[in-house]
Amino acid sequence: MSMRVAFKLTLPLAFFGYAMFANVALFQSPVVVPKLGSVFSGEMTKAVDQLYRDGLMHRDPAVGWIGAARYALLNEGRSGVVAGQKGWLFSDEEFRAVDSSAEVYDATLRWISEVDQTLAGHGVDLVVVPLASKLDVARQHGLAPEQALEQQRLYDGFVDELADGGVTVVSSRDALSNVATPFLKTDTHWTVEGATAVAEAVAMSSTVPLGDQQVDVTPLPTKTFAGDLVSFVTSDSIAPFVGLAAETVTPFEATLLNDASATLDLFGDSGPAPLALVGTSYSANTNWSFAPALSLALKQDLLNYAQEGRGPVAPMRDYLNQLDPAALPAAVIWEFPVRYLTDPKLISEEQSDEQ
Repeated sequence: MSMRVAFKLTLPLAFFGYAMFANVALFQSPVVVPKLGSVFSGEMTKAVDQLYRDGLMHRDPAVGWIGAARYALLNEGRSGVVAGQKGWLFSDEEFRAVDSSAEVYDATLRWISEVDQTLAGHGVDLVVVPLASKLDVARQHGLAPEQALEQQRLYDGFVDELADGGVTVVSSRDALSNVATPFLKTDTHWTVEGATAVAEAVAMSSTVPLGDQQVDVTPLPTKTFAGDLVSFVTSDSIAPFVGLAAETVTPFEATLLNDASATLDLFGDSGPAPLALVGTSYSANTNWSFAPALSLALKQDLLNYAQEGRGPVAPMRDYLNQLDPAALPAAVIWEFPVRYLTDPKLISEEQSDEQ
């Protein structure tokens, strides 16, 4: 038996051993055990949950340390994450089979074409910015060359088919590949440098007319946080002990110099603007500074209609539903991560509040 297999067997045994010890300790401790009669009043489940929360104070640390041991010994996490090398983590969404969702892929292409036609009917240009996957761009850290190649093929095919269908596309892949660290090591998102590089690629593409406004940049306080993929491995407090260091970013904001009060509206709740940005958390989260980077590169203001946690489709649906024909932007920039193209619920109405 190999050492790897032995560790795989040892960790579950350790966990169940802890569970047996913890339950014995729990019911020997001075806690209030729920009454059997509460089953019939619907309170049993809630009472048992509260019992374990109150009585097993060491539960979360134990689970965290077991996850840390699994990562340290096997370079593995729970469902939701795939570990790369030297502290790099990847979402398992980037490892989904590409061919299994051809129906969703084709439906998505058709819908993007419909969005393009709808906006064109209002005299608004649509510019799609497909976001290459982290596994593709940072493949040297992924330990999964075949899956990275699949992500590249998915990206290239998506860009080509959009262009063949007459949709204006700005590729992000080359811009991200030219940045030393385009994505965060333990987070699904890009770095400020990666977002800025893509914004500059949009400006240099000539797909969006450049403005003539002076834009001032103000650095915001540096932020330190645990990457969103760490929770699939261990707890935030234990993560540094197994090489999963906290992430650090320095976001910035942009202000139009010809209007000192015109700090960029990152939430899209003010009046109309020449440009609109629609997308996912890559655009919505101010930590990455994509909206101000676009304004700086394009030399004009924009409204940000991106949303966190809803994927790329739902925010565009919402944007079209509230589109005011009397206050139209010159162009809509749509940031679209390609990893969503393998999601079987991408284009369905039901998924809009689940992503």
